[in-house]
Amino acid sequence: MNSKLIFSGAFILLVGNLLSSVLGLTREIMSAAYYGANMHMDSYLFANTVPSILLSFIDGILMAGFIPLYIRKRVNYSPDEASLMLSNMVNWLILSVVAVTAFCYLFSDTLSAFFSVNEVAHQQIKHLLWILLPGVLFFSVSYVQTAVLNSMNHFKTPAFLTVMNNAIIIIFMVVFHKVLGIDSMAWGFVIGTVLQVVVQWPVMRKLGVKYRLHLTWKDDDLKKLLKMSLPIISLVVITQCVMFATRYFSAYLDAGSASSLNYASRFIMLPVTLFGTALVSASYPSAIQMLAEHKMKDFNAIVINCIKSLSLILAPVMLICILFSHNIIRILLERGAFDDKATDMTATAFMILSAGIVIIPMRDLFNKIFFGKENMTIPILTSSLYLVVFIAACLVLVPSIRFMGIATASTLASLSSFLFLIYHYRRLDVDNKLDVSLLYFVKILFASAVGASTGYSIYRACANYFEISSLDFILVPLSIGLSVIVYLGLIKLFKIKEIDIVYEKIFAKFKLRKDRGAVVSKS
Repeated sequence: MNSKLIFSGAFILLVGNLLSSVLGLTREIMSAAYYGANMHMDSYLFANTVPSILLSFIDGILMAGFIPLYIRKRVNYSPDEASLMLSNMVNWLILSVVAVTAFCYLFSDTLSAFFSVNEVAHQQIKHLLWILLPGVLFFSVSYVQTAVLNSMNHFKTPAFLTVMNNAIIIIFMVVFHKVLGIDSMAWGFVIGTVLQVVVQWPVMRKLGVKYRLHLTWKDDDLKKLLKMSLPIISLVVITQCVMFATRYFSAYLDAGSASSLNYASRFIMLPVTLFGTALVSASYPSAIQMLAEHKMKDFNAIVINCIKSLSLILAPVMLICILFSHNIIRILLERGAFDDKATDMTATAFMILSAGIVIIPMRDLFNKIFFGKENMTIPILTSSLYLVVFIAACLVLVPSIRFMGIATASTLASLSSFLFLIYHYRRLDVDNKLDVSLLYFVKILFASAVGASTGYSIYRACANYFEISSLDFILVPLSIGLSVIVYLGLIKLFKIKEIDIVYEKIFAKFKLRKDRGAVVSKS
């Protein structure tokens, strides 16, 4: 399959994610300045745990179960049949989410008590939970809409949804933070989810997707989805146990531990989402379509291209984040209620978690591949391994190194589960091995290490010479830019041709080049 469509979709998602990342970064900076890393921010995170868990279930079922069914329905039958299947599933989803939300309201006192260390925190968590819960319904419908649009290779509208959501949260914080306090973030989130549904609906209608008031149990696709959902639910349960464990361990550490870990995780996810998620999200529907059409050679080419591109883009980002961790956090967050202690805690967690920047999207890619092949056992075993390693590492490390133990446990669990996935993927189909040489990764890691260390060395030399910390706002970006330039120069020197694909696709979008050829090359 020509990879032009994949890179085109990835580029659109990259632009949307770039804007979203800028606004997300602005949101985190403002929330740190307004609320710091204290009990109020911790309460928001704990209250958001329940909605996040519910949305993770829905997202997992849609990505692993619904998308393959919808694509096959459209390919093998007709768009009308696919729309009818969609309508039935959406209506059942709405009824299910309303029922679960009502249950959460009924037992909100018990749910909020799980994370509270005193009565003040308990009441604040409960109050925030009541505000956040309606967002689950609208986010669920938005997930379905996004999944359908992506499966039809329409990436533009979904790519800019988080841009809109972040903008609304920022507006609410700026306008209402003095009156509503931390509640302003919660209300901004809920309003943003409502608008996501409103924005996507006309686009779906324009593309021929029809919604009907259709509700029936006598639907083979619904039964297939429910059958596929059982292992997916097991997978999400395991994944959410990790979130519970993280929040549980951090709840009994120093105040601000949960917030520091959250800020660090958010910043780690910026490059992961910007580059990794964009490429994986653009590749997945095409890979599933190749599976549906039994074009295994094209399927394998998509997987190899995605692996090479993820490594090429994210390896230098990983090392730059590790070396510049304290500088990045201090520049972005240290102001207002975010003091020196919060900076040190967040920067340390950020440095440790940065080791997983390359692993996170690759693990997501291979999980999706197993889902596409209707193999649920390996992803469940992988997540189980992650959970076991994470909890075991936390039990060993948290008593001695506190919040750093949680960050270290997360990185160790990511690495072990990723290696487990790779091992089983190689055994899955001996005729479609990953044709990526070790030398390719060695070249990228070497170029990344030289680039990052060169930039950091120049920064340290300039910082020692000027001895003015306020210049970090200039020195750090320039040093990081130098790191990237050195890296790209070495990549060209090593003749890693995949970088040419990235150049061509980006330049083609801005009409700076006419050559739009896509090459799957071997290194």
